[in-house]
Amino acid sequence: MANILTAAEGANFVRTDTADAIMLMLLPMVDKFIQRATGRDWSTDSPVNDVAKAAAGMLLVSWYDDPTQAGVEGVMPYGLTNVLGQLEAESLKYRTAQFYGSNGTGAIAIPGARIGDDVIKLIGVYGASGSQVSSFESKITVAGQLQQSSASNLSANLYVVVLKSPADDVSA
Repeated sequence: MANILTAAEGANFVRTDTADAIMLMLLPMVDKFIQRATGRDWSTDSPVNDVAKAAAGMLLVSWYDDPTQAGVEGVMPYGLTNVLGQLEAESLKYRTAQFYGSNGTGAIAIPGARIGDDVIKLIGVYGASGSQVSSFESKITVAGQLQQSSASNLSANLYVVVLKSPADDVSA
């Protein structure tokens, strides 16, 4: 499983070599902490968000330098608190919904889905596993709905979809 920081990036932050056992042990802990703090698993992005990398680096340095703080959700350095706040705001741009497929092609109600939203991820949770994007549209065409393109009976399968509006990428 990939981490927010590669071993080389982590080693640069803490000024050690890429095989440092303590640093390698901390990398997945840093990812989990950031995921809990922001509500999103940033390690699955490709490429990984630069702000997520900065937060992971700050947290890694803090925990590497003072192992008694590793995994503790207490007082954090001011800069890290600000960066986590930025990441949390970024993660809110992504909307998720859980739904069951239908028996054949057609519309599935997804409250909050907006025309033009991109389907960032669509995975099977129950009855199907892994990416299921090939069975559904890749961009929302009807408000509040996701179109199932597969003619198969997917009504017993539970899915999770991650949507993002391209407008969220526009900065003032």
